[in-house]
Amino acid sequence: MKKFRSERGGAGVGLLIAVVVFLFVAYEAKQFGPHVVAQFQFEDAVVEIAKFSRNKPAATVQGEVLAKATELSLPVTRDMIKVSRQPTNTRIEVRYDQEAAWLPGKPYKWTVQVETESVLF
Repeated sequence: MKKFRSERGGAGVGLLIAVVVFLFVAYEAKQFGPHVVAQFQFEDAVVEIAKFSRNKPAATVQGEVLAKATELSLPVTRDMIKVSRQPTNTRIEVRYDQEAAWLPGKPYKWTVQVETESVLF
């Protein structure tokens, strides 16, 4: 004879673990998401600034990169931006540390390095 299981108590340990994992992933996405999106936007902006830097001095290029970092609320200072200008190319290097809360009260730091070189025609 076949036994039929009741619908009561159907939410077991598996569902509880799935809910906990989902909440953890959502919390981490909330903590790291804005930082990572800003990081990618900054990398794209640095590439664009390097492409259109043909007639600009290095100090102006450095100021544009710093303005974009400030706009995106990134912890970048003027000392972290290195601009190398040559007659045929522009090289921009930016290195900074980013921080987000891994767990409540536990910060996680990572180093972001943006390097781009644009050939000038």
